[in-house]
Amino acid sequence: MAKFEFTSPEGKSYTVEGPEGATQEQAFQILQSQLGSNQAKNEPSRLDTAIGAAGNLMAGAVRGAGSIGATLMAPVDAAARAVGVQNDFIGRDDRRASMDSGLQSMGADPSSLPYQAGKIGAEIAGTAGAGGVIANVAGRALPAATQLNPLLQSIGSFGMNAGGRTGAAGALTRAGGGAVSGAAQAGLVNPEDAGVGAAIGGAFPLAAQALGRTGQAVGNVMRGPQPTSELLNAAQQARNVGYVMPPTQVQPTMTNRLLEGFSGKLTTAQNASARNQQVTNRLAAEAVGLPGDVAITPEALNAVREQAGSAYKALAELPVAPPVPGSSVMNRPSVDGFNPRSALEELRQARNDATQWFAAYARSASPDDQKKAKAAAGIATAIESQFEKYAKEQGRADLVPAMQEARKLIAKTYTIEKALNPTTGTVDARKLGNMVTKGKPLTDELRTAGEFANRFPKAAQTVEQMGSLPQTSPLDWAASATMSGITANPLAMAGVMARPATRAAILSPYMQNRLPVAQQNQLLDFLGQVPVTDWVSRSAPVIGAQ
Repeated sequence: MAKFEFTSPEGKSYTVEGPEGATQEQAFQILQSQLGSNQAKNEPSRLDTAIGAAGNLMAGAVRGAGSIGATLMAPVDAAARAVGVQNDFIGRDDRRASMDSGLQSMGADPSSLPYQAGKIGAEIAGTAGAGGVIANVAGRALPAATQLNPLLQSIGSFGMNAGGRTGAAGALTRAGGGAVSGAAQAGLVNPEDAGVGAAIGGAFPLAAQALGRTGQAVGNVMRGPQPTSELLNAAQQARNVGYVMPPTQVQPTMTNRLLEGFSGKLTTAQNASARNQQVTNRLAAEAVGLPGDVAITPEALNAVREQAGSAYKALAELPVAPPVPGSSVMNRPSVDGFNPRSALEELRQARNDATQWFAAYARSASPDDQKKAKAAAGIATAIESQFEKYAKEQGRADLVPAMQEARKLIAKTYTIEKALNPTTGTVDARKLGNMVTKGKPLTDELRTAGEFANRFPKAAQTVEQMGSLPQTSPLDWAASATMSGITANPLAMAGVMARPATRAAILSPYMQNRLPVAQQNQLLDFLGQVPVTDWVSRSAPVIGAQ
């Protein structure tokens, strides 16, 4: 067998035995393999590493607490020296050095990250109440010095509270309180660092205030204008019946603005309107008792009116009541006769006259037209009262409520017909919205559709007004083709669907159901509640001094 000798850079000698005919290079590879295997065997396991880190963390915490203890014992050591008493610790540096050597002898590594984290963490925790102690002691020692209260509040809060002072006075109070508490914190760990702690403690409150204003401004930009409760309620009512809305019309947050800007604001609103048209048509159909998926046509509305007219026919078929002449002998007044069929015709005529005159008044604003409209409506009400009384006398009290419901149903059919495109069968929600604005007595589904159109007009356009709805543009195709050519990857053409996919996402139930929720950015709200500045103010002097 062939033998080879190697010497490492550290001066160690190694002998390698190789097979007959082996070269020095092959022997060196064998040596490397052996050294690597031995090194792997000597490497600690993950459990050993975790136990070592935990031990260093605890050792660092002990050392941090010892730093504060050494400072607190300094007066005792000084007094002992003054009276000639000997002890093992004649100064704080000796105490610290003793702790360092003792912990190292127990296996701690002062240069490790866990050790340093434990040390600083214990020092911060041990000095976090320094400002409060100073403020309380000073407040009790000087109870009459009320003018110092703002400064004491500043010291107790590490410069975060100026005691009501604002402007330059508030800034000076914050800086002064922060400097005192910062000096106390850093000085407790090491008196020599008190000056650095005072500088950091005095500067931090002013810097934190400036950063806080900047953060608030950034947060406001990200949140956007806060939606009113009325807007959120309107959005919730719209979602309850199936309407969708462009997100920025409800929650104009930065995220929603970016998403809608990328997908195309105009196209997003048009896609929302196309979906909402189906909802409006369904609401209109359900308002007159038709199935929601039935196409609305003038013929369908006429059929509803004819069916509702059966309630009037039932009233017309009531027996005629002849007039009863009065009698002075019997002391009986005369009673007019009642012909239900004739009265029904008069009722229809009065209702029609009232409708026509109210329409005329809406166009002319003439007091005479309004007077005639109210007079016709009064006649109709009086006839209905006669019907109600007579039907009760005939034992058919159920006929009048049925007639009233039929009248409402017939009125709804005419309302829908005014907003209907008879060619396409679409109902214009914005026309219903105009009726709501003018005070027309719309109810239930028709009012819901009209109020939605008034609140979110861009999402209530009819398909006929928008025309075609292309989901991609020439720019999408050009950009995707260019990227595909540059990368030589035909899959890049899939990018042409990026904007349609984004539109589908922001109009999806998941995102739409989140729009009426007031907490539109839970992360920002959470960060706003976390006392980050308070934590940092109690940590900065200790960390900065080291």
